Amino acid sequence: MVAFNASVRVEVDAAGKPVKVEAPADLPEAIRGYIEKRVASWQYQPAKADGAPASAVTYVDVNACAMPANGGYRIGLDFGGNGPRRAGDKPLPPPDYPPQAQISGTEADFVLILDLQADGTARIGMIESNDIRGRGGRTELQQELKRWVKTVRFDLEQVAGRPVPARVRVPVDFSLGRPDRKALRAERQAKALATRECQQASNGDGTKPVAMDSPAVVVTPKAAG
Repeated sequence: MVAFNASVRVEVDAAGKPVKVEAPADLPEAIRGYIEKRVASWQYQPAKADGAPASAVTYVDVNACAMPANGGYRIGLDFGGNGPRRAGDKPLPPPDYPPQAQISGTEADFVLILDLQADGTARIGMIESNDIRGRGGRTELQQELKRWVKTVRFDLEQVAGRPVPARVRVPVDFSLGRPDRKALRAERQAKALATRECQQASNGDGTKPVAMDSPAVVVTPKAAG
């Protein structure tokens, strides 16, 4: 069993019809084709520009689970939302851990609200929450957050060929402890087995449709037929 997340680029015309659907190219062809077919079957409400329907580009997040079956795969798929994504669908590089905070044993968890600009850069709109444990290095932690945010990039949704500024919530943690990778992987796999998409893959049950707003389009998934 393999559980994974994928970002699917979807171009939608002014009538809300998907005209191009692209799942990650590094997925096996059979899995990529299945995901593209399913995502293309969902309903897309047309975006609007100056009050009129317009073409749009959005990024659809899917949670998937592939289980080997009869020489192929049984695949479960669940809608995880849509909107802007990390540039190139690559993980955001982590911020540096300030030396003073490490020496002092200071750890912290932040939740940032980022304002995404038309060029894909980001600015801190607000710090929604922060939990700093320790005294030394507090100032350095916040300075590093500001520096780090200047380096991250996003792919924005587009309407009528123009990028749509947006806001995203990003958790950031500074932790000295590093769990054993094998134990962490086993824990994640165990949790994945309990998810709806993996249950769907194992028993063939459908997925209840979920609608979610985004700056460009509204996506309404449909259960597998």
